[in-house]
Amino acid sequence: MTHKRPTTTLLLIALFLAPTAVASTTWYVNGVTGSNSNSCLLATTACKTIRHAVSLAASGDSIMVAAATYPENLTIGISLRIIGSGAITTIIDGGGINKVVTISNTTAHVTLSKFTIRHGLATNGAGVNNSGTLTINNTVISGNVAQSSTTFSRGGGVYNHGTLTLNNSIVRANSANTDGGGIFNTGGMIVNRSTISKNSTMGDGGGMWNLGTLKINASTISGNTGGAILFSTGGGIANSATMTIVNSTISGNTVFRHGTGGIVNLQGTLTMSNSTIAGNQGGIYVNLGTAILQNSVVSNNSGGNCFGGVSSNGYNLSSDSSCNFSGPGVLNNTDPMLGPLQNNGGPTQTMALPSGSPAVDAGNPSGCTDGLGHLPTTDQRGKPRPDAEDAGGCDIGAYEFQSTPSCTPFGGTCGPGLPRCCAAPFPHHSFCSNPTGFGTCLMN
Repeated sequence: MTHKRPTTTLLLIALFLAPTAVASTTWYVNGVTGSNSNSCLLATTACKTIRHAVSLAASGDSIMVAAATYPENLTIGISLRIIGSGAITTIIDGGGINKVVTISNTTAHVTLSKFTIRHGLATNGAGVNNSGTLTINNTVISGNVAQSSTTFSRGGGVYNHGTLTLNNSIVRANSANTDGGGIFNTGGMIVNRSTISKNSTMGDGGGMWNLGTLKINASTISGNTGGAILFSTGGGIANSATMTIVNSTISGNTVFRHGTGGIVNLQGTLTMSNSTIAGNQGGIYVNLGTAILQNSVVSNNSGGNCFGGVSSNGYNLSSDSSCNFSGPGVLNNTDPMLGPLQNNGGPTQTMALPSGSPAVDAGNPSGCTDGLGHLPTTDQRGKPRPDAEDAGGCDIGAYEFQSTPSCTPFGGTCGPGLPRCCAAPFPHHSFCSNPTGFGTCLMN
């Protein structure tokens, strides 16, 4: 005789002890019509401040924020999704009195989307100071200042000592007295399809200083300034740990007095592939450690393109002899004929190659890998790499020349039968001035 009661009993006990899924809650904030005395559970009964919604929320909840300017300094210690209504219209303003956003708990997983984060003032990380796991999407971080009269001040825009992913965002016009005007990283960080521009520091890394692990993909680092203090360097990027740069452009970076404007590898390992370093006050300088380039353009940097021991994995192009590239497919003393840094479609500005450039189809015929064993199928703009209509290989640098333009650039003619207007860099949108006939491609 078979007895099934023990099995049934054990099953009931297991079901009783099994954890019950907890439903997450969505909270609403409206800085214009909301009130902190409301329930905050509907858009019509929204909170007044983001801070109040954070205080009500439990881990795993979401907070939806309506368009407004929020004069707040936020500290977040639990896992949350906080979503604005667009970076142009949803602004968190620190008021120049403290950090704007702090992720204080190492176990917190936070997503911030569609905001402008501005006017923070702190010793470190005036805009965003992250100790947890943070993802920032479609956000502008601008006008934040890291300063102190008594100690080091770093990371005007972002100070990351946790894990941070920056997607389709802008870090612009931030400053730090000591290092890392835009970004100071000691943790793990990914910068993807983003722009780091017009940041400054008196020390190392006007745009970014890396002391952790940093990957930059499909991004532009431009117009940053560093190196005002003696022995400080790196207007665009300073690296002292592990950095990988893929499909990116570094241009127009300068130093106040000393050093190299583009990239300085102080120590550690820098790997760069399918990228362009051009028009900086000095291209790339290797102090210690290792810098390895492949399928990249180093061109027209004032004072020289390369300083120190820059290694080549092949298929690199330099407009002068300073890099002394060796290996297969290298081109020294060769002008790539780059266009200016401008909107050429895609989320970030790039430097276009004309059809007659020696960089066109001059990349590795076996495929332009990224140095990590991956094979990117697009260029910085998201266009096919290699050009789908070209029998040749991929191009050298961040830009892949397209035989047949897939979109109309800004200022070009749009209309029936013509390619659509090229996508505008975040946070702008492109449009045709005449929606029913022929017009001009513009952006808002």
